[in-house]
Amino acid sequence: MIKLGLIGCGAMGCYHARNLAGQADLELAVCCDLVEDRARVIAEEIGADWCTDYRQIFDQVDAVWICTEPFNRVQVVTDAAAAGKHIFTEKPVALNLADADGMIEAARAAGVTYMLGYCLRFMQPYKFMRDTFASGELGKLVTCWTRRYMPADMRNLWYGRQELSGGVALDFGSHDIDWLTWVGGPVRTVFAHTSRVREGATADEHSQCMLVFQNGGAAHSDVTWWEAVNESSLGIVGTAGSLVVGRDGVLAKKMVGHEETTVEIASAMAIDPTGTLGRRDETGQIQQVEMQGESMYDHFIRCVQDGRAPVTDAPIGREVLRTVLAIRQSAETGAAVDLTPQECPITEAAEG
Repeated sequence: MIKLGLIGCGAMGCYHARNLAGQADLELAVCCDLVEDRARVIAEEIGADWCTDYRQIFDQVDAVWICTEPFNRVQVVTDAAAAGKHIFTEKPVALNLADADGMIEAARAAGVTYMLGYCLRFMQPYKFMRDTFASGELGKLVTCWTRRYMPADMRNLWYGRQELSGGVALDFGSHDIDWLTWVGGPVRTVFAHTSRVREGATADEHSQCMLVFQNGGAAHSDVTWWEAVNESSLGIVGTAGSLVVGRDGVLAKKMVGHEETTVEIASAMAIDPTGTLGRRDETGQIQQVEMQGESMYDHFIRCVQDGRAPVTDAPIGREVLRTVLAIRQSAETGAAVDLTPQECPITEAAEG
């Protein structure tokens, strides 16, 4: 049984707390926040202890789940690593590479697990689409993309200050960059444009970029906080076939030389005890069988228990940060930015 401490009890921290409280092989023992009422309310809801000084929890737990803001995280992570605690933090890893490197080194020196909350790798249809491409079924990559529009006025929040959040490309869009590079691999070239649309905005509210991958193919990311129509779409196009999800949530598949079809994610991902995928009964209905794969929470627990590297470990987060910093550089200069693999080799994470 892993004993866990939650540090940071804002909206995201409370969301995670409620999910963590129901996990097998884990006890959420204590909740911590600088604001006493925040820590107390969520702790009482889930039946945990609470405190206002994160250093007080180290003697009570094996691991920490850190949901503080990125500008208020470095000391928490390095202190947790020094105390020998396994670490999960929300994304992004940091606001700059120096801070990221310091935290990564602290965790490495302590020999503790350090995982980031890039949740798209554990969500459908993102995982199914990437796994299908990785299997080789779609051939070589031609292009992949995401478009996510989340209308939100951040001007009076810390998100709305570029120096505190990194703007929409880092705070929001880094999820997309992580998924696109999970599909396409290391980035060779970045070209981007960002916008501050609202009067008085001091953080980037819209970001568009093109990524060219070292292994071939390209990607496009388009994210916004601006007051646009809600939109979410993504796709992968390969030399042998493609998968595309529109705003209606329907996953369309077309293989070269065949008609377009609709993929039922539940069918594609369902697995029965014998390992049969997508088995249907005599009426053609998908059976209610266990879903293949694991949640982000399950994955963290397994990595801690087995001593394996998470699929979203901190060096992966560093590479996402480096790509987003290149997006901002390109937007500022109007020129493409080349990312050489020698500058920061990507650390391979375990897939299993």
